Amino acid sequence: MDSLLSQVLDQVNIGTIVVDQNLDIVIWNTWLEQFTHILKEQSIGQKIKTICPRFGDKIFHEILHKALFFGQKRFCSGALHHNFVLPSKKTNDDMIRQNMQIGPVYYNEHTYALIQIMDVTSHLSRVYQLKNVIKTLEAENEHIKISEGIYKRQALHDCLTKLPNRTLLGEQLNLAISYAQRNAELLAVLFLDLDEFKQVNDNFGHPYGDELLRSVSERLQSCIRKSDLLSRLGGDEFIIVLSQIKTKQDVSIIAEKVIRAFEHPFKIFDQAVYISISIGISLYPSDTQDPEDLIKKADTAMYRRKKSRKKSFLFFDGEWDLDPRSEID
Repeated sequence: MDSLLSQVLDQVNIGTIVVDQNLDIVIWNTWLEQFTHILKEQSIGQKIKTICPRFGDKIFHEILHKALFFGQKRFCSGALHHNFVLPSKKTNDDMIRQNMQIGPVYYNEHTYALIQIMDVTSHLSRVYQLKNVIKTLEAENEHIKISEGIYKRQALHDCLTKLPNRTLLGEQLNLAISYAQRNAELLAVLFLDLDEFKQVNDNFGHPYGDELLRSVSERLQSCIRKSDLLSRLGGDEFIIVLSQIKTKQDVSIIAEKVIRAFEHPFKIFDQAVYISISIGISLYPSDTQDPEDLIKKADTAMYRRKKSRKKSFLFFDGEWDLDPRSEID
């Protein structure tokens, strides 16, 4: 039976050490011989800390003591303690990872401590590699999210002024109408067009025109509330959506504020540029409840105001033709 036990211990693919109550080694299996190149004849009868210096540490001495005299079992993780026995050939000790389990065994009324050491270096290496792969994938995923966010923003915003474009305006206007409907409030769409903007491009060049459009968007933004929406349709056309409006007079106050804001020149590349603006206004729900019709009717009012050559704003009148552009010289 002892011969069978010895053969079994030599076949298992883990390090197996048995020590007595004096901490002398009584079993040292073949796995340990191959791993450490310390033979059974060199280890058996020796103190465990002599052959394996790590067991001279206070923590492992106490674990052995509790196993031998109090019957306690203990598992020690390689992730925390790294290693317990070292190989014969020189290697980086920090790269070796071993789990260890210590517990009592009883034989002929004597108590021994059974020490089982499992080499998990390759396993933990694969775990670390997997963690690195996961981190890389997470980083790439975050990069993709950021790229998608940038792409989505570019798809919904004007590249020159960074204002919402026609697509985002449609989405936001639908939401604003739904909100106004639920709260029984008015909503106003202001269609704005810069007067004689073509002359600025012709006289100063397109870089001046682009810079003017950026400055106009900033000045318009300063005229409205945080709850309102400013959008650039394209060219020199802008839309303002006024939400949470109680009366028509509230709309007039903001429109007048915009008109006054254009009384001051724009400083474009050290050049003072004067420009005025024409504003047409439609109201929800009195003019229409359809978002596209609101924009179209505000556009109609804007062109009629532009035709009159007055620097002011005009509310849509239901008696008008919705296509007054042919009337303009």
